[in-house]
Amino acid sequence: MKKLLLLLAILPALLFAQQEQPVKGSWKCHQKKLNLDLGSKGVTADLPKLADALKYKVTANFYKNFNSPYPKDFKASVEITMAMVISGDIVKLNAVQNSLQILSVSGSATSFEHTADTLVIHLNRVYNTGEEFTFKINYKHNNVTDNAFYAKNGWVFTDCEPEGARKWLPCYDSPSDKASFELIAGVPTHTLLGSNGILADSTVSGDTVNFHWVSNERVATYLMVISASKNYNLDVVRWDLPSNPSTKIPFRFYYNPGENPNNMKALIGNVASFFSEKYCEHPFPKNGFATLNDDFVWGGMENQTLTSLCPNCWDEMLVVHEFAHQWFGDMITCKSWADIWLNEGFATYSESLWLEESQGYSAYKSDVLNNANTYMGYYNMGDNWPISDPEWAINTPDANTLFNYGITYCKGAAVHHLLRYTLGDSLYFEVLHQYASRVDLQYNSASISDFVATVNSVTGEDYQWFFDQWIFTAGHPIYHNNYYIEALPDNKWKLKFVANQEGEFYWQMPLTIRIVGSDGLDSTVRVMNTFNGESFEFILDKKPLKPIFDPQNDIVLKQATTTVGIDQAEETGVAIINPVKDHQLIIYLSNKNISSQAMIRLIDINGKVIEQLAANSLCQGKNTIALPKVTQGLYILQIADRDQTYISQRIIIL
Repeated sequence: MKKLLLLLAILPALLFAQQEQPVKGSWKCHQKKLNLDLGSKGVTADLPKLADALKYKVTANFYKNFNSPYPKDFKASVEITMAMVISGDIVKLNAVQNSLQILSVSGSATSFEHTADTLVIHLNRVYNTGEEFTFKINYKHNNVTDNAFYAKNGWVFTDCEPEGARKWLPCYDSPSDKASFELIAGVPTHTLLGSNGILADSTVSGDTVNFHWVSNERVATYLMVISASKNYNLDVVRWDLPSNPSTKIPFRFYYNPGENPNNMKALIGNVASFFSEKYCEHPFPKNGFATLNDDFVWGGMENQTLTSLCPNCWDEMLVVHEFAHQWFGDMITCKSWADIWLNEGFATYSESLWLEESQGYSAYKSDVLNNANTYMGYYNMGDNWPISDPEWAINTPDANTLFNYGITYCKGAAVHHLLRYTLGDSLYFEVLHQYASRVDLQYNSASISDFVATVNSVTGEDYQWFFDQWIFTAGHPIYHNNYYIEALPDNKWKLKFVANQEGEFYWQMPLTIRIVGSDGLDSTVRVMNTFNGESFEFILDKKPLKPIFDPQNDIVLKQATTTVGIDQAEETGVAIINPVKDHQLIIYLSNKNISSQAMIRLIDINGKVIEQLAANSLCQGKNTIALPKVTQGLYILQIADRDQTYISQRIIIL
């Protein structure tokens, strides 16, 4: 409770540091999910995957759930088509016993056992790997409150992340297993019911209307949804698909009496066009939003093609956050809960990108820094674990861990800014586009390693190190940098910058350093820092006053100090002009103390000596040495004899 009170005390300052910015959608999304009933240790995620679910077809009658006393029990059937993964004659499904009674099975199923929240279906024969079969389950949902199926005061809706679908529907309830979904649901006439996919038809029979929804795009079970009310208003906005403007995508707005969604109705087309340009074209033939009742107090839930919102929550950033999930979370779903960054980190950063598009870069950067500062607040209160833990793929953690605002949302979004800073805008946005466009991932599930593979493919380099430190390691770098300024002959000056960090783990990153000049003119350099205590030397024509580390605060997840230090290397008196241009290596010696036995070695990044020259020709002052015409890139320049290394420094040959 003390921790919660402290959080509530700091949040207003964090949320409203920039008064012109709206309340963050990620915060409202987090608040909703923080109230999930996962228990203190979460719940076990996956059953053994004996078969792949290909299609769910649910037929249900919710008529009586809309009438007083608004019971929560209903009867339904689900027809499931599966393909066998492991040859056999049984499959296992999730079905919570407190919520569901299994009445009978038919089709390819001959009998069943329902124990320990697991439904074992016995098939009529052995099915080989890849062979498809269909069976039907008749079941009843009990009149219980289970925080997955809700019925009250003329409302019926579902809310299932992360593992609530198993409470209203027997299913293989894992984000790794997506299937097409069909729903035929009966409700009282004059009631509106929305669900995933497109509305195939609605037919009236007496005092009942049956809505028939079909999603041919595969859906994760936690994203299957029912949203229904006797009092709904419904508006439909049609948006021109960019690749084919004659195709009109309907956006359905279900809203309560007294609410006004006009602002979002006017804005949604612009948001859809922006995300279609940045990621890939809008991935579904329909989309929509539905506000719910006071059982859904906070935020939103990104159900595929029909987002749930709290009452009157037509807030721009909340809608932007949940809508971004249609690409990252719905079209491409996290493979396990260890991959939650692919959902929440992406959607939270999408808010920042939308602010950049709609208000400019300063609004974007303010939002990024807000996320970073919020993470630091949680870190200082003791929330310090990696964004992803492999254990979560096996056992789902508690809600405060899985949906922790500081780590999952804010740090997760800040990592995107760090990746953008590391790669540069062109490569970063190409990564997002190619990841969202991967046909092997669209309408399927992905792991973080799939995203890393896309980064590596686009850049042609291995960036596993980046994700190892920012996603799979807790915390952030704490820099204690030093710098040294030294006068050289010929009116030259040497600035030496040494990157130091606390702790056993070292966070490697490209560093930007602004060198403040005594003449009022500054210069900016960027270097790649890969190990603790790494030094970088710059030979300048004018006296520098000081370096400014990370002047634009792009390494937003850090703590840092930079102080003047005592140069332990001064006794060697060696300085190298870096980078090397025109294959002319320039070495300054402030005194002549190098052994006549010393050698100058040029070493490639694999440790191979590719050139070796005698150093006995070096004299005090400036020395110019012609290097062989090697390929441009990063090398190590070393001057050493058998007993002493005078200098060993990374250089760039242009």
